[in-house]
Amino acid sequence: MADHSGQGKAALAALTGGALLGLSPIAMRLSEVGPHASNFWRFLLALPILALWAGVARPIPSVRQTGWLVFAGVLFGIEVSLWAAALGLTTVTNATLLANLTPVFAALFGWFLFKERLSLPIMLGVAISLAGAALLALARARAAAGPTGDPETGWIGDALGLSAAVGYAGYLLILRMLGKEVNVGAVMFWATLGAALVALSLALIFHEPFLPRTLHGWLILLGLAIIVQVCGQGLVAYGVGRLPIVASTVLLWMQPLVAAALSWVMFGEALGPVALVGAGLVLAGIYVVQRNRA
Repeated sequence: MADHSGQGKAALAALTGGALLGLSPIAMRLSEVGPHASNFWRFLLALPILALWAGVARPIPSVRQTGWLVFAGVLFGIEVSLWAAALGLTTVTNATLLANLTPVFAALFGWFLFKERLSLPIMLGVAISLAGAALLALARARAAAGPTGDPETGWIGDALGLSAAVGYAGYLLILRMLGKEVNVGAVMFWATLGAALVALSLALIFHEPFLPRTLHGWLILLGLAIIVQVCGQGLVAYGVGRLPIVASTVLLWMQPLVAAALSWVMFGEALGPVALVGAGLVLAGIYVVQRNRA
């Protein structure tokens, strides 16, 4: 009974964290600095809060565990960068669909490494949500004015999008592996530090401007740090560490739903019938996975 209650709390944490992550693309669009610089400030401004959290958390991670957590952060930082690069080289549709394959890789990794059995209802929920995510991607790509995909470079963008899905699955897998051994505060601090190093390196390589021009620009970055990184990713880390990896990754599909809804309200990017059907399928898949997660 206690285990079931614990999984319920973990599922709620993953759902809420995924919803908060949906604020990220909105804030990135409103940011006054480049994407890599925005990510750097997101991580850097979150580090003092996470350092305090990690300082009072017990148990203290071992050197081996710390190394794994920094590596997880590097994977996360690379995943964010690969996603941005894929959008510049292939179609929005291809990049989005490939990035949404994260639960597939997570399920395979979970089965191979953790011997987590995939029941038929769980597999059905994954399939339903994946179909919904595909419809959302197709609907939003039709309305977006993005790259059309050069045949000469499109396959590179597709490969980057696929690699982003693998990288994020690897990040979540490490959180799953250490989630019950290391406090969430320590997990978030060391992973965020690794991601910050990646974002800083890429911002310097691409010569992006670092400093926002206005107070509003700083507040956007502060919101990214506190709401998205500390709260959103913190809740995700808690949920992923206590749920089967395939269940937690499907629950994170709340992120594109929230992003789509906010884009509709703030930028007038209305959801057409196809997108609404896709959103409904994502929610239906989440319900199936949630109901059968035990």
